[in-house]
Amino acid sequence: MSKNFFKSYFSLFFIIALGGIFCLGDSASAGFNLFRSQQSGIIYYLDSRNVRHTFPNQLIYESWYGNNFSGVITVSNKYLAQYQLGKNMTVRPGTYLVKIQTLPTVYAVEQGAVLRAIDNEDVAVEIYGKSWAKRVIDIPDVFFNDYTIGKTISRVSDTPNNVLFYNQLDKKYYFKAGELVEPFDSAKSVTANFFKLSDAIVMSRSYAVKQKPIIGFSAVVFNPIAKPLIDNSDCENKKLKTAVIFVADKEYASDEVTRVQKIKDKISDQYKIETNSLSQMDVSYPLNITLNNGYILGRRNDGAIDVYNELINNFYENNEDIFDFIVVFTNFKTPEETDSNEIAHFSPVTNVTEGIGRNILKAGQMYGSGGKLKGVIMMGNINKYETETTNGLNKSLEYVMHEFLHQWAAYIPFQDADGNLNYDLLRSPDKSHWNYYAGFVSPEGGSGWIDNHNGTFTNALVGMSQQQIRTYSQLDLYLMGLIPYQLMDPIMYIKPATPNDMGNVIKATAQYVTIDQIIKANGQIGCYHNN
Repeated sequence: MSKNFFKSYFSLFFIIALGGIFCLGDSASAGFNLFRSQQSGIIYYLDSRNVRHTFPNQLIYESWYGNNFSGVITVSNKYLAQYQLGKNMTVRPGTYLVKIQTLPTVYAVEQGAVLRAIDNEDVAVEIYGKSWAKRVIDIPDVFFNDYTIGKTISRVSDTPNNVLFYNQLDKKYYFKAGELVEPFDSAKSVTANFFKLSDAIVMSRSYAVKQKPIIGFSAVVFNPIAKPLIDNSDCENKKLKTAVIFVADKEYASDEVTRVQKIKDKISDQYKIETNSLSQMDVSYPLNITLNNGYILGRRNDGAIDVYNELINNFYENNEDIFDFIVVFTNFKTPEETDSNEIAHFSPVTNVTEGIGRNILKAGQMYGSGGKLKGVIMMGNINKYETETTNGLNKSLEYVMHEFLHQWAAYIPFQDADGNLNYDLLRSPDKSHWNYYAGFVSPEGGSGWIDNHNGTFTNALVGMSQQQIRTYSQLDLYLMGLIPYQLMDPIMYIKPATPNDMGNVIKATAQYVTIDQIIKANGQIGCYHNN
């Protein structure tokens, strides 16, 4: 770009930008965030931290605000000097495709100034249409370092994020952020976020859709300093963080909140006991109370109420993506309670831990998380939990501990003497709880059978008091990555002489599984690093 262009560009800004020279106090309270230097004509964006960012050229400004300069306030350099200078502004995602003059590669822009190379022209046509080249602009080489390079776009399924998306099937506009798209309520709301309708990528492909539409301006859609979308999935197992949500349909009673709070207040201490102090669970974040906004709940004909993913997405719109688990209580009956009589339910979101019998899973975007969120625990109606007595509160906590543990257990087979996968440690048919005949006690099952040394075994649960909570077994702690395999004892289970015998004392033979057999079937505990 020539020096003459810079001169004409800054002159253009000087002439078009509206407003006089203002002597402002706190810019945030004044509500202004676009400033033009009286001396140079340069325009700056002032972020919420009072850091100013330079628009390097006119095209970058127009990618955000079009030809609208009505919000630009002219100020002196002395006024600008009070604000720290930050990174340059970059091309808005979803508007132009970019290249530099000295390289032929064309890039799409994603949130946080991430450039994704478009592999070839066929891919460009498939995503952007035959006129894709009209979207391409040059950015000066000197500004290329303002961007970082992301993954190459090599197929239509790699369609970039943070774009305006027009679905030919339902004739609606959407904002695409990952594999979850948010509908605009109207074309007017599209333009309220400074998108042109012509910016839209036109496709017939379907995505998962958020319930709540974008109405008018959205700071999520229009965010000039948004950080890059990153995969923040991890295998954290020792310093975990949980948020608790209490969601009500129309109204709630104070005693319902009190019940939730009583359980919440005890989770950290109980989790420490469960893990023998090898792990901790921070549940100090304040209780989040949410009322139905018309999009997070859906009433069924049988009276049960569905809780949509929108609840969690709504939570992340106002909270950081720092939680490993989200625990949800309601004051109504959920479908899980109605259809399967479940007390509580674990919904897996992200798993990148290998060796535990679970597939790698990355569904965080469906909930508004970049992957940090491992699971959502639906505890259901708080009114079914008795929290006034020690017994009742302990029972409630045991259900919570049970659901936490589903992140790691119980899913593992072992390799038997014939080299086959054996699932005898697991309960049939779900294969996600420990078998009744397991020789250990865990919140996930097992009866801890005691050998009477006369061909019979006694169920250890019979001797447990009602106040006693089942703690995580050695096998559970191994699967959580808290105990190394070298310290693992053989795992015992029994085979009853009478199949499916459910007595407290039964005739049976002991069977033993070594940690080597488990590792042969599942691999060693480790973290999947292909993020």
